[in-house]
Amino acid sequence: MFCSRRPIAKLILSQQCKGRDSVFSLDRSKNDTSVTLDLLRAMAAQMVCVGHAMNFGRTGYTFVPNDGVLLFFILSGFLIAYTLDTKSGLESYGLIDFGIERVARIYTAYLPALLLIGAVTVLAERYGIEMRGDPTNLRTYLGNLVMLQNVPCCWRVSTFGTAGHLTSVAVEFHIYFFVGAIYFLLRRKNMVLCFLVAVLFSTMPLAYFAGIAQSDHALFVLWLLGFASYFTVRSMSGYRECAPFFVFAFLVCLIVWIRQRTPGDDWNIRQYPMLIFSFFSIVVVSQAVRLIPERLGKLITLVADYSFSLFLIHLTILRVIYALFPQASVARTLIGIVVSNVLAIVFAFVFERRYRQVASAIKVLLGRSGKRISSKLDHDAVDTGRQDAVTGIS
Repeated sequence: MFCSRRPIAKLILSQQCKGRDSVFSLDRSKNDTSVTLDLLRAMAAQMVCVGHAMNFGRTGYTFVPNDGVLLFFILSGFLIAYTLDTKSGLESYGLIDFGIERVARIYTAYLPALLLIGAVTVLAERYGIEMRGDPTNLRTYLGNLVMLQNVPCCWRVSTFGTAGHLTSVAVEFHIYFFVGAIYFLLRRKNMVLCFLVAVLFSTMPLAYFAGIAQSDHALFVLWLLGFASYFTVRSMSGYRECAPFFVFAFLVCLIVWIRQRTPGDDWNIRQYPMLIFSFFSIVVVSQAVRLIPERLGKLITLVADYSFSLFLIHLTILRVIYALFPQASVARTLIGIVVSNVLAIVFAFVFERRYRQVASAIKVLLGRSGKRISSKLDHDAVDTGRQDAVTGIS
């Protein structure tokens, strides 16, 4: 009788272990997913920086920056889904808190970056340094400050000066509020406010829902695929049992995407499925393993933590260097990449990393400081850049 109970106990224990393996987590002590997402974030930023350094430095031409932006949008969708899912379960957390966090996450770096770009533009014009770029008038600058660059409505302005790549930041900013408002509307939290915000921020995301040839106007589709990927991964069970299959799936999907990828037409919606399946597969595999050494993980996170700053200011830095040293060379391109990274690290340390403090200050100012999110959620949350990943991401 006693011995017969042991297999039952063993079965119960195995089911409990399987259950723990089935719960999606970004806890670094349990799996490699958080570090993997950081690695992808760092890669995306470097792809944009290195590609632009080559293209503007006339040492080659590549469409890799476009692929970096695609990766940023996938990461952003995935991580915003995670943030909404984990934090919205608290009764006190709603669209206002979400909006404060998004504004702080973006503007803590974006505002000083745009001020820097404006100052560099004024100084370049004063001292006769030739830096070709977009319009530099006050209306364009103010429009960029409030994320109206290339928004498809009567308030539209172009990008400012050497900030031609920052339309993607505006696209993501509008997506955050559009999707966030719809999400909380469906959860029946502050419904009138959510409806008004969704309408106000709908124009740009919906404009980027159409697959227009030779344009990036399908990026919202890709963002939503990243968003859906999170809920799909979360609903799965038995990551370890699935891991061998998804290693194979990742390799196959990545190879197919590389082979079907058409340089110059990277935005084509037909190329999205294999890219998103590759991302989905590597996330599933990373949930099942804990292989990345701690020191390497810290290095990856260090590089990822200044990725948004790098995305924001690298093009201005490159154009200044190339204007001061007009002779094209590989050495000049390499110097541009190194200087961009070094200054981005400093910029992130001074500005970007303060976003939590900024968010807390805004909440205090609005009388919402008592509505704190649990420390566990704050610890587990991974913001992209860009993402917020931004491009990018959260």
